[in-house]
Amino acid sequence: MSISPEDREELRVEAKERMEDLPGETALGNPDPAAGGVGDPKTYEGNQAPAVDQE
Repeated sequence: MSISPEDREELRVEAKERMEDLPGETALGNPDPAAGGVGDPKTYEGNQAPAVDQE
């Protein structure tokens, strides 16, 4: 599966915007105000993985 250059650029821009919104954290996972972002990294859930059917 190949991705077009236009789609690749769109994904790159979207990823950069998402990274800027992530809360900054220290190596221990505590908030780092100097790193920017908003919120507490311990409460950030991000993208949720799709549910997997357990059979």
